[in-house]
Amino acid sequence: MTQPHRHAVPRTVTDVRLWLLATDVVVAHQAHPERPGRCANLRCTGEAYPCPPARDALRACQAANRPRLLARGLARVAAQAGGGAASGFAGWFRPTRGVTSPPLSMPYPRAA
Repeated sequence: MTQPHRHAVPRTVTDVRLWLLATDVVVAHQAHPERPGRCANLRCTGEAYPCPPARDALRACQAANRPRLLARGLARVAAQAGGGAASGFAGWFRPTRGVTSPPLSMPYPRAA
C-alpha cells in the first residue's frame, strides 16, 4: 500500500515524525463522500467533520512546521541624543529591593 503523503515531506517541517503521524490521521479521517458534514472513519461514526482527531492532527501538522517569519531585514534602533552607548543604558538597571547599608561594625567582646 503506497502512501503518497509520506514521500512529500515539505522543507519547512522541523518534526518529521509528528508531521508523518499527523498526516496519517488526516488521511484516515476525511469527510464522508455522501455526507460531507460527517467523518468517513468508522471510529467517528456520527461525528461532525472535522472530527476531534482530524482537528488535533491539523494542529499537530502546524506544530511540526517551522514558524513563519513575520519580519525580514535588520531592526532599526533610533539613536539617542547625548552620544555614547553607555548613556543609552543609563537607568536601566535599578535595584528591585531597597538598598540596605552594610552592617555597622560592632566591637567584639574581649575575653578576660
